[in-house]
Amino acid sequence: MPWSDPGPDEGGGLTARWRWLYRQIWRQTKQAQFLLIGLSLAIAVLAAAPLFFQQKIINGLAYGTSRQQVLWLGAAYAAVSLLTIALKLWLQYRSAILGETLVRRIRGRILTVHDRKRRADDPSRPADGTVVSMLTAEAESVGLFVGEAITTPLLEVGTLVSILGYITASEPLLGVFIVALALPQVAIVATVQGPVNALVRKRLELLRTAADRTVDGNEASPEAAIQDVFDSVFATRRRIHILKLSSKAALRSLTALGIVGTLVLGGWLVLRGEADVGIVVAALTGMTRLDRPWNNLIKFYRSLSTVTVRYALLEDAIR
Repeated sequence: MPWSDPGPDEGGGLTARWRWLYRQIWRQTKQAQFLLIGLSLAIAVLAAAPLFFQQKIINGLAYGTSRQQVLWLGAAYAAVSLLTIALKLWLQYRSAILGETLVRRIRGRILTVHDRKRRADDPSRPADGTVVSMLTAEAESVGLFVGEAITTPLLEVGTLVSILGYITASEPLLGVFIVALALPQVAIVATVQGPVNALVRKRLELLRTAADRTVDGNEASPEAAIQDVFDSVFATRRRIHILKLSSKAALRSLTALGIVGTLVLGGWLVLRGEADVGIVVAALTGMTRLDRPWNNLIKFYRSLSTVTVRYALLEDAIR
């Protein structure tokens, strides 16, 4: 890695490039991915267990149960929580090691190709400043992403399905409400990411230009020229921050409204005798537990889009 297979045509669109990137990732890391996939599925299955135990314990306290039953439920709840923590620790460690392995492999590939082109005096050889940028930040961001390329969406989507499935099975109306709340959030993220991708690509190209000018030093006023590039980087980053922070504020507003809506809708169902207190509390807890995997998925989507841009630049430079 980077891989020598021809990439998809630029006209194929971002989705086509994603499919191509994942084919390369699977080809290079499929043996290591099997363990990570198994751990991700196990953690996702266990994600709904806390809601089950909370519902049972609260309903028991509200409607009557034995002390021994509460203790047994509490012990089982603690055991499942500790097991989940242990599995997550193992998953995170293995993902990190896979990512670091790929970073080393990418850097080795960059050095090999660059040395070959230098010896052949190939005019397509990237400038030394660009190579430095590729070997440091760009290679690391692409390689570390590979460690979570499959496990993160699998784990987070599995967690969402597990939690939403439990809530919907216990009280369909609450489940439908929570799912409906996610739709505008998906629209916000998808709308913002396109402009962010273009700005990320522009920032990377500007940083390469700054690195090239720093290494070459052929201009009459290299410091001023490099500072001009950094000013452009600053302006680009400011636009990225505006887009990202505005979308985060909108998403947080929808989440806050969702918690209020879940409480009001759940309370209305309890008053009508169509739901118990335990499921309302579990749904509220589920909302907070959904917030983390949902935010992780949004972060992953942004990382995937950014890494696709970064990888395309790497591939173009050393092909």
